[in-house]
Formats: sequence, structure tokens, C-alpha cells
Amino acid sequence: MADFLAEHGLTAYALGKAMGTSYMNTVYRMARRGHEPSRIDLPTLVNVLDGLRTLTGKEVEIADILIYEPGVRPEG
Repeated sequence: MADFLAEHGLTAYALGKAMGTSYMNTVYRMARRGHEPSRIDLPTLVNVLDGLRTLTGKEVEIADILIYEPGVRPEG
């Protein structure tokens, strides 16, 4: 997600505000390259997508922010 934010000139703070203040810690974790969370619940993912759509005015899909890398296993 860090790449998406950078490409669109957005900050984690702006996304967190667009999603609602209760999501700030989650957004900051998701936006840190190399320190992304190993899992995220679906309602939060929906809120992330909605927040990004609000900020960009564009249709944002899961594939725009999550990348599958074969053989890479999350820690934890």
C-alpha cells in the first residue's frame, strides 16, 4: 500500500482521516514498507478501499494495494 500512497501523493495520515480516526494505527502499519501486517480483517480492508476511493476520486481495487508474491510467507 505504501507504493499506492506514494504514487498518488497521499499520506497514511490522510488515509486514516478519510477512514475515521479509529484506524490510524492500522493505516500506519500498512503504509510502512517492509513492516506491513501479516493479516488484515475484511471490514478494515473495505474501509481502506473506501478511504482511498474518497481521496483519489477513482475506483480502487484490492489488487491496486495488495500484491501476491509466491513463496513469500508472512512472519508470525
